Amino acid sequence: CTLLCFLAPPKKTSFLHRKMSAHLKVADARGKAKDDLLKQLRESKQELSQLRVAKQSQSAASKVAKIRVLRKNVARILTVLSQKERENLKKLYATKNANRTPKNLRRKLTKSRRQALSRKEKSRKTARAVKKEAKFPMRKFAVKM
Repeated sequence: CTLLCFLAPPKKTSFLHRKMSAHLKVADARGKAKDDLLKQLRESKQELSQLRVAKQSQSAASKVAKIRVLRKNVARILTVLSQKERENLKKLYATKNANRTPKNLRRKLTKSRRQALSRKEKSRKTARAVKKEAKFPMRKFAVKM
């Protein structure tokens, strides 16, 4: 290929190709209700299974190319559904005790920070330490200046 290849205008895509590339917008999916998303998910999965059958029967390339778009749409819908579910659960557990929230909703932190003692646990003393402190209190000295 010479310099002419670079100067040539870009190839125009066919109408079918432009139509197939139209995928589900995540912003639109977030605006929909859960029932609508589930319905769209069922339809997408059904269409995907039909396209997979068509692929095995040596169907048109346009149908085969649409499989990828549908797979990605299914993934987007499932992602939005799980995000909404997590948000609702976080709202539910926001008012309750932090130790009662499910582990997947808690903050990740690091392993050492998760396993570290709480302030209350750090300040606790054994019975022996309490007795020793009561018997031998801190000595106070008067210092002249």
